[in-house]
Amino acid sequence: MPLLKMKNTNAMRLLTEKDCLQTPLLQLLLSEQKIGYVIVDHHLTVLNYGGKLTVFLDTQDLPKPLPLLDFIPELNGCEEILQDILNGVLPSFQLENLNRTLPDDGLCYLNLTLLRYAPTASFDTNPQLLVILADTSAWAQTQQILTQQRNELSLLKHTLNETNQRLEFILQYYVPREVGKALMEKRIVPKLGGEEREVTALFADLRNYTSISEQLTPNQTIEMLHVCLDIATTAIAESGGVVVNYMGDAVMAIFNAPNEQADHAQRAVQAGLTIQAMMALYQQNTDNMIPSLHFGVGINTGMAVVGNIGAQWHYQYTAIGDTINVASRICSHARPNEVLIGTNTYAYVQNSITAQALAPLKFKGKSQEITVYQVIELANNSLIESLKKTLVNHS
Repeated sequence: MPLLKMKNTNAMRLLTEKDCLQTPLLQLLLSEQKIGYVIVDHHLTVLNYGGKLTVFLDTQDLPKPLPLLDFIPELNGCEEILQDILNGVLPSFQLENLNRTLPDDGLCYLNLTLLRYAPTASFDTNPQLLVILADTSAWAQTQQILTQQRNELSLLKHTLNETNQRLEFILQYYVPREVGKALMEKRIVPKLGGEEREVTALFADLRNYTSISEQLTPNQTIEMLHVCLDIATTAIAESGGVVVNYMGDAVMAIFNAPNEQADHAQRAVQAGLTIQAMMALYQQNTDNMIPSLHFGVGINTGMAVVGNIGAQWHYQYTAIGDTINVASRICSHARPNEVLIGTNTYAYVQNSITAQALAPLKFKGKSQEITVYQVIELANNSLIESLKKTLVNHS
């Protein structure tokens, strides 16, 4: 019997020591997690509180016994909910992200949880209320920062989308399509200079433009010019060429740059013939709106320097050299609705065109006469037929 009593005494001692260890451990956990608790009787009077005391108001000026609604003023207006929890109607209740102004005018964010609490060792048989307050200020501030960053990223994304749209517009309408694509793919380096390569250059110049524009208002002149340049540009682009310059009522285009084209000479000839056919078809459907207005087209093939020409603050992708000059001179000799090509171009396309040689021409600045050919027809030119619907709808 004494031995049994000794064992029970030791067990009680161990249990008491264990409880003593748990008390500071629990306090440490509550403090680290910034959690405070309040035990309230059925009269909503504070019986006990502990944990992280900074989550509570200063009790110095509060009455005794301490009313719960004075101790935690955020619960004012929740009296029915408190009674429902005490009576077992509600198992629990939570309020999140409550903000409290601190004495230093800072903000403290709290999560509040209400639970029905039935103490095991109490002479009071009435249920009690357990109020748990968790300081979530650090988490709330992190969420605010994250929300602000998300908003800033969203605004930045919107700004970038607008910038990209403007860049796409600039690349589409102010830079030749193939040049813009080559720039984006880094096949063209945005710096002054170029490379020597074989190209076929095409010049298309409106005939009778000056005399006709005298009969029109400025707005009518601009509208007429837009239509004609659109026709020429469409024919060139559909043939794979790149318009590198508009010169008043004239267009300059190159083939085999920036993209390599084994059949660049034939593409240029196709573009020239298509320009003439499109102009004729357009005028047929406009009831002589632009009478007797045709392009003269000159084409030449040879070596040229292709790249960015201009000043440090303004580049223009183009081609320069004797080949380009000769193409321009050939164009100046082309009559309305004519397509003239140089000897090198003819050598490339002679098997696929119908053409006749003209009398050798003497160009200013050239020591020798140059033979040019008038192109009558290109075999298998399907481009004109494919553009007929577009031309009719445009008119």
